[in-house]
Amino acid sequence: MSHIHIPDGILPTVIWVTSYLITLVIIFVLCKKMDGEDVRRKVPIAGVMAAIMLIAMSIPLGFIPLHFSLAVLCGILIGPGLGFIVVFVISMMLAFFGHGGITVVGLNTLIIGSEVLIGAYMFRVLLKHQRIVPRVVLATVIALLVSVSLMVAVVGTTIGVAEALPANQSNHDHQDEVGDDKYYYHEDQEVINYTLDEAVDGQKYINFTGWSAVLTILLLGIFLETFVTTLVVKYFVKVRPDLLQTKTNT
Repeated sequence: MSHIHIPDGILPTVIWVTSYLITLVIIFVLCKKMDGEDVRRKVPIAGVMAAIMLIAMSIPLGFIPLHFSLAVLCGILIGPGLGFIVVFVISMMLAFFGHGGITVVGLNTLIIGSEVLIGAYMFRVLLKHQRIVPRVVLATVIALLVSVSLMVAVVGTTIGVAEALPANQSNHDHQDEVGDDKYYYHEDQEVINYTLDEAVDGQKYINFTGWSAVLTILLLGIFLETFVTTLVVKYFVKVRPDLLQTKTNT
């Protein structure tokens, strides 16, 4: 849900370079903490999760201007370490496909990776004494709220509040990287500086407008991703419960 589709040349250099450095440091630390045997056992499912996430983050849902990320599901099934690495690889591949520039890979990894880390940690540690459905629901909802907040904060403070709205983030995948859409970039690569109220007033979804449309889109997106994540985890509890009984540092 929180993938940023900003093209290259928009973000300040200090921001995207710093985000890359932080991402690489996190990957290094996570790799040092991984259990080799557990990683070898989970590499196949990590590959499957990467493929599923790539498809989910490339195709819009249609009836709602958002994408699934399935990052929390990834973190729950293969652990925060492998999950974060999968997010980095997927973010790089999506950049090659034109879903955002190479310069936003670090930011996308940090934002979507936060879903992996928070979701996995809450599911495996903080909520380990709860029943499976409440564990998944709480972990997914909180992780998505944090990542959406991070995305809005980053996009809103760097290129404008209009670009932080969910409908605009999704629409970027289906227009030219440089265009003259009302909420996107003009040919001279300048961002239209709408105020928050002006940007929100332009939002429409079904019969909702303004803040009602924005909140409806976000709540519906969170509900759908939580629902899908819960169903898949419940299935794995029945067929492969060993995947959910691993060390928290992997």
